[in-house]
Amino acid sequence: MKLRLKPLSIFLAVILLGCQSESKSKPLFQFAFLTDIHVQPERDAVEGFRKAIDHTNRLKPEFVITGGDLIMDALSQSKGRSDSLYQIYAELSQGFDMPVYNTMGNHEVFGLYKDSGIAPDHPEYGKQMYLNHMGMEQPYYSFDHKGWHFVILDAIGFTEDRRYIGEIDSIQLEWLREDLKTLDKETPLVLSTHIPLVSVVPQLVGGGQANAGAGYLVTNTDELMKIVKPYNLKLVLQGHLHHVEDVYFNATHFVTGGAVCARWWLGPQEGMEEGFMMFEVFPDSISWSYIDYGWEVIQEQIDV
Repeated sequence: MKLRLKPLSIFLAVILLGCQSESKSKPLFQFAFLTDIHVQPERDAVEGFRKAIDHTNRLKPEFVITGGDLIMDALSQSKGRSDSLYQIYAELSQGFDMPVYNTMGNHEVFGLYKDSGIAPDHPEYGKQMYLNHMGMEQPYYSFDHKGWHFVILDAIGFTEDRRYIGEIDSIQLEWLREDLKTLDKETPLVLSTHIPLVSVVPQLVGGGQANAGAGYLVTNTDELMKIVKPYNLKLVLQGHLHHVEDVYFNATHFVTGGAVCARWWLGPQEGMEEGFMMFEVFPDSISWSYIDYGWEVIQEQIDV
């Protein structure tokens, strides 16, 4: 196993080293977080994802959470192309030896961009294709594991001009209130969202007063945080940005998970290798490692 905790460039943001310091006691359980897979038949991505799955299986986490952008793109693609990408993902993800809990990303949205040629009245327009392929009624849900409560969120909103933004809509927020009503306030809580709630990258790259676009971060993080404030929120899993960061605030880790595909299967993203996160969960805390699973880009792909 090749374990790489890499020093990150300014674009890759800040890793708080304290999160790596955990007692040597045995964890309650381990889980893996694989985000931004962008599977496709091109760029040797099928073999890359298969290698990530095999490496995950060797580490034996009890379950996997995916962080969205499972497929390369459905936003601007035909129905045939989008269906084929979902089929590839479904076939490959059967290779995991443990349960997989999927989070929806913006690239899972079918036909949102006008250049897709898909009309809004198409029966699978928007999120419906994702729901159909995943066998879901709604793209958000929760589950419990060994005394921890996990909530999978849908952070993808639509604008009138058919673009995506980061948003937790009002229907989902009400669902979350109901989901948490019976949760003991001391129960450790974990959220998974594709578009991040928090990131330091805009300020690191653009300066202390730089603003992030509506598609970069969730636009109503404040509303969500008011709902979860009374609870024991330990961890927020985030994707979308293709780099690793750990922002620690008020006893909560906001961990952005790098990308299985790195730079969309064209090699490292600003120095960050293709990889995924492994989490060790203790009675009241977590620790994590970033796993470089050993895939190397085919040189010819870089020149495309």
